[in-house]
Amino acid sequence: MQHFRQNSQQKRILFCGDDDLDRAAVYLAAILYQQRYPFDYIPSTQRFPDNLQFDDYKLIIISDYPRRNLTNQNLESIEQFVRKGGNFLMIGGWESFTGLQKEYTNTILRDVLPVDMLPSDDRINLAQGCVVLPAEDSHPVTENIDWSHPGIIGGYNQILPKKESKVILHGNHLSINNMKLTVNSEDVPLLIESKYFKGKTGALAFDLAPHWIGGLIDWGNQRKRIDFNDTFIEVGNLYHQFVSNLIAHFYN
Repeated sequence: MQHFRQNSQQKRILFCGDDDLDRAAVYLAAILYQQRYPFDYIPSTQRFPDNLQFDDYKLIIISDYPRRNLTNQNLESIEQFVRKGGNFLMIGGWESFTGLQKEYTNTILRDVLPVDMLPSDDRINLAQGCVVLPAEDSHPVTENIDWSHPGIIGGYNQILPKKESKVILHGNHLSINNMKLTVNSEDVPLLIESKYFKGKTGALAFDLAPHWIGGLIDWGNQRKRIDFNDTFIEVGNLYHQFVSNLIAHFYN
């Protein structure tokens, strides 16, 4: 698969970041491939193209993709893409949202995203994890998942839902002391969505690949193997279901 491939014959997904297809990006890319979504991929080391034909795309995903790869004009073009009806999803990581280097805090994406970003480092790393739970009874992202056996993540970006947004997933920190498990009662927003003019926009606070994905990558009592791009991933069936639900919701 090419790192970037333009195709105007059907609406595609543009996936940017998560290092490269032989590294962290393989987890999401393999599921996109297996679910037969047409998509193009840009690795974290490659600049965002200035000649992108936005009309070819239905969804843009930015996941751990450095701000330095995008010009202000690129960011303004993404804003216009969503304003006119395109969908946008940012996935967490050290180079997402605010991150370590104040990546997107002072860009036009602060208007597009359904969350407010912190002014400084928003990374939360957890040695004992955070349990992921649905924030409402029914939503397309949470369907066909056994939430009585939830998954655990190892970290996330601290993001603040805007007033008009909807929280789909929240989390609760775990603490183990003297072999006793405590679940913190404070809900942490983990997946938030909203409308931005004619488009749909989402913010997933954690990554879909190691290390922040933690035990969620093995979530479920069955294993799912997907061969892709001369390699493969092997993940839990509920992780696979969750990612499939997530992409379907923001693509449609």
